[in-house]
Amino acid sequence: MKYCVAAVVSNNMLSVIKRYSLQLVFTISLLLGLQLPNFLQQYELRLQGHFAEAKMQLGKFQSLADQYFQGDLQALMAQHKSSDVRVFQDEALLIESHYLRVQQLQQQIDILDQPIWYRLWSLSQQLNQPIAKETWFGYQANIILNQQAILVGVVVAVWMMLCLEMLLGLGKYCCCRAFSYIKKRPKKPKRKIGL
Repeated sequence: MKYCVAAVVSNNMLSVIKRYSLQLVFTISLLLGLQLPNFLQQYELRLQGHFAEAKMQLGKFQSLADQYFQGDLQALMAQHKSSDVRVFQDEALLIESHYLRVQQLQQQIDILDQPIWYRLWSLSQQLNQPIAKETWFGYQANIILNQQAILVGVVVAVWMMLCLEMLLGLGKYCCCRAFSYIKKRPKKPKRKIGL
């Protein structure tokens, strides 16, 4: 009788611990999910700042192209590359690097008009880039409760709960299989040690 009561109390205690653990995971997942749109917003602001700065730097060379080459920046770069003066050749590389940077940032800026899921996916592909790292190091956590943030937070929390439930179910299945294998295994007869 004492064993049955202890087993029931132990089983109930494990059930309570599991329930509260799942609620804790859900809450933490929800809070992390609510942070994603805020991080995305801070990343997009930095991206726009870098884009404006890169356009301003390229604008100086664009004004030269407007003045001498009817606005053709490629012609300005070609003129500098073909020059016999080393300084102009090096300057052509500088102009080209500014031009390529503006083109790369323009592609990332164009993504900002897409839905939030696409922007989050695009951000996940950019996490090793300097702007994303800069955003991470300067990130200020805020909970913004708009429709997108709530939607992302709930989706992340539900996704985490489903993954956790599948993981727990897989663990339970593996344990049951292992225990049933151990029970079915024939026992080795004990050797008698004698004279």
